[in-house]
Amino acid sequence: MNKLVVVAVIALFSLGKSYAQETEQVKDSIVVVKDMIKEQEELKQIEQAKVEAAAAKAEQKAAAKEQKQLAKEQKKAEKEQKKIEKEAKTKAKEAQKQEKLKSAIASKNQDIQKCEDKIAKYEMKLAEGQRKGKLSPVAIDKLNDKIAKEQINILKESEKLRKLERKQ
Repeated sequence: MNKLVVVAVIALFSLGKSYAQETEQVKDSIVVVKDMIKEQEELKQIEQAKVEAAAAKAEQKAAAKEQKQLAKEQKKAEKEQKKIEKEAKTKAKEAQKQEKLKSAIASKNQDIQKCEDKIAKYEMKLAEGQRKGKLSPVAIDKLNDKIAKEQINILKESEKLRKLERKQ
């Protein structure tokens, strides 16, 4: 009987220990599961924070890129505006130059006409003086010299006029 008691006590202790260990393991597994759940939640929060940070960073990059694009477009618009202003200035200068050229051509035509009028006046004086016989040979030479001088002026002015017309 002693032997039976010893075996029973050993069996009880060994069974009791195994039950006790199992309850500890259950408690430990619950704690472990809770810890795992907490870790998973923390990982989810960390992952969510990473995603949010990445989204914020991407948003900042997009905003910076958009800002650069706007600055680029603004510079391009300013450059285009300057180009338009420069073209307008060039056109205004060209118009002014053409106007000046027209004025110079009109002036040369006027000068040529004046010279022709003087020649006609001198020729009339010469013809009238010769008809009446009032002109001396020296006066006739002077009038002929004046006529020749005016004809040279006409040639010079005509050459200048041709040059101006070529520019036009």
